[in-house]
Amino acid sequence: MDQDQRSIWAHLLMTVISVAGMAVIVWLELPESQRAMMTLTMRTRLQRMLHRGAQRAGHAGMGAELHERYPAAGTAYGAAYWLARLRDRM
Repeated sequence: MDQDQRSIWAHLLMTVISVAGMAVIVWLELPESQRAMMTLTMRTRLQRMLHRGAQRAGHAGMGAELHERYPAAGTAYGAAYWLARLRDRM
C-alpha cells in the first residue's frame, strides 16, 4: 500500500470515528422517551427483516426439496431456522 492509499484510509477512518462520535452525542442528548421509542422501532424493523429472511429461506428450501436438490434444501432450511431463532431471541 503506498502513501496515498494509507492517507485515504486514515482520512476515512477519522471520518467514521467522527460520525460515530456525533451519533453517540446526539443519542445521549435525546430525551429518554425518544430513545425508548427509537429502540423499539428499530427492534421491530429488525424482527420484521429477520422474519422475511427466514420465510424466504424456508420457501427456497421447500423449492429445492421439491426439485430434489437435497443439499441445497438442507442449507436453506438451516438458514431459515437460524434466522427464525435469531428473530425470536430479540
